Amino acid sequence: MVHIAAPRLAAGFLAALLVGACSAHPDLARTKQLILEADLDFARAAAERGADGWAAWFTEDGRQFTEHGTIQGRAAIRAHMAPVFADTNFRLDWHPTAAEAATSGDLGWTVGRWEASHRKPDGSKAVTGTGSYVTLWKRQADGGWKVALDIGNSDPSPADSAHD
Repeated sequence: MVHIAAPRLAAGFLAALLVGACSAHPDLARTKQLILEADLDFARAAAERGADGWAAWFTEDGRQFTEHGTIQGRAAIRAHMAPVFADTNFRLDWHPTAAEAATSGDLGWTVGRWEASHRKPDGSKAVTGTGSYVTLWKRQADGGWKVALDIGNSDPSPADSAHD
């Protein structure tokens, strides 16, 4: 009897070790997909709820780099973005083009393109700026993702390019 129980215990122990080893190395393809989805949800929230939707996606101590300096903290980020989103003719759209994740599975980043526009009185759209961005994502205790750092830069305007 002892000989039968020992192999079962050993097999159970090995199975537990393998499960533990697998959970120590998250499925990076799935993690990248979750980060991409978080970025898209972030864009939807900002489009639907403005500054509130924008700020809700940041960690409590998140940072947003701007051309005027760094804004830190969800409340400060919301206050900074409130006047931008208060203009009901303004729209900020973006889409990630790639995502990566740390092998630890607790950090990731997206890169993508953004476009700012205003609705003209005739209802048509006037693009007022375009650019690229990098967003650093941090996994939360509940398994969701929040923005720890957001950085964007503007493309040169056609007038700027003409001077090069």
